[in-house]
Amino acid sequence: MTDTSLFHDTMAEMTATAITAAAERGAIALLPIGVIECHGPHLPVGTDAFIALELARLTRRYAAGMGRECLIAPPYYWGINGILVDFPGSFRIRPETAAALLRDVIESLNANGFREVLLISHHGDRIHNEMIRDVLTDQHARGNAGARWLYTPFRWRMFERLGLTGKEPIWVPWEPVPALEDFKLTGLLGVHADEYETAAIVRYFPETVDYAALKTVEPTRLTLADLQEWRTGGEAARRLTPDGYFGAPNPVDPDLWRHYDETAKVMATAIAH
Repeated sequence: MTDTSLFHDTMAEMTATAITAAAERGAIALLPIGVIECHGPHLPVGTDAFIALELARLTRRYAAGMGRECLIAPPYYWGINGILVDFPGSFRIRPETAAALLRDVIESLNANGFREVLLISHHGDRIHNEMIRDVLTDQHARGNAGARWLYTPFRWRMFERLGLTGKEPIWVPWEPVPALEDFKLTGLLGVHADEYETAAIVRYFPETVDYAALKTVEPTRLTLADLQEWRTGGEAARRLTPDGYFGAPNPVDPDLWRHYDETAKVMATAIAH
C-alpha cells in the first residue's frame, strides 16, 4: 500500500540532528506547495499537494544521482484557492495569511541552516502564484537570494500571467525538453483534475482515487474563452464546471504520468549543475 501521508519522505520523519547535519553539508531544501480544494468526484482534495510532494521526491532522487543532496520540507498546503473556493472540500485561505505563512516557512528553513530553499508549487491559480511571486521578490529584496521558484504548472504561460519574463532571479532557470511533450493526449483543453493530474495520482497515490467515479466522468469540452471566464471563479466556475474538474479526467496514454518524471529529471539537472 502506498503511504499517502504528506509527511512521508520529508524532514518531518527526520531528527533535528540529521536535518542539521544535512544543512551543514550544503543540502538544498525542496518545499512542495499546494492547496486543499475540490478535484472533481474522482481525485482527492489534496491532489495539488500530493503532486508537488511527488515532484519533490523525484527531483531529490535524480539530483542525488548527480551528486546533489536535497531534503524535502513538510509540504505547505495552505495556498490560495480563488476559483473553486466555494466547492465542497475546498479551504478558504486569505492571501495575507498564505503569504505570511510561506514567508515564515522559508525563513525557518534558512534559520535551520539551508542556504537554498526551492519552491515546487503545483497549483495554477493566478492569485496563489502572485502571492508566491511577491513573497520571493520580497525575500530577494531582503538579501535572501537562495529562495527561488523551481516549478509551477504551465511555467512558461505563468511568466506572462504574472507579468514576468522568467529571467528574474526568483526563478531557477531550466528549459523544456522534447520528452516533456512526448505523450498521447485527448486533445481537449484541460487545466484542473484533468488527464495529467489523474495520471499522476493513479500512478503515485492510487489508494486516493475514486475509480468508480473515474469510470463515469465525462470530458468538459470547454474552450479558451470558457477558461478565461472560469478563472473568475464564483458563479462562472460553478456553471462551467459543476463537478469541479476542467478537461478530460481519463488519460488516453497510460504513461502520461511520465511527464512529471521527465520534468523532475530536468529540474534535478538544473539544480545539480
